[in-house]
Amino acid sequence: MPAGSQSEYFATHRFFDSRFNTEVVKVLPGQYYVSDVDEMITTLLGSCVAVCMYDEEAHVGGMNHFLLPERDQPGDFILSSSARYGVHSMELLINHLIKLGARRNHLTAKIFGGASVLSCSSTSNIGKNNVDFTKCYLKNEGIPISGQDVGESCPRRVNLFPLTGKVLMKRLKPRNDSNLIEQERGYRQSISGDSNLSGEVDLF
Repeated sequence: MPAGSQSEYFATHRFFDSRFNTEVVKVLPGQYYVSDVDEMITTLLGSCVAVCMYDEEAHVGGMNHFLLPERDQPGDFILSSSARYGVHSMELLINHLIKLGARRNHLTAKIFGGASVLSCSSTSNIGKNNVDFTKCYLKNEGIPISGQDVGESCPRRVNLFPLTGKVLMKRLKPRNDSNLIEQERGYRQSISGDSNLSGEVDLF
């Protein structure tokens, strides 16, 4: 995820879900969404990771959806150039939560995704890299992880209700989901070929 305006990555696709009888915002790869109203945020995950954050006192929650390019070098993962995409996604999510009244020391996180659906070889585990980055980032920021469902080979549907922080997660049957795979592959190719990265990583 390169540098850009906040609105560029803010999810805007809305629809009404009759099953939940609520307005829904769909978060696509590279996007995020934050809300303090009674609606639902949803995303579909393969190798990508979604982080759901919530402030119980402010009653505001949000979700992002990101994928890192393949790690370009060994060493400190969170300071690698590929990790900048994840850092940017997390910064957008946290900063917008704070704008809506959340406090950093009240935030808790749940993480989902990181399935092995895009691995290109036996030595490349894109999903695991995304999960490792996310856990490392949250640990460095002092944001506790209150729940997780990551790894393995199954896609996941994640629904977040931002007003209450409730998350519904459904594991989908491992199958050749061409739409999901092509969507994530296209997103991965777009960020891997993007050289418009902002400066050094700032951890806050």
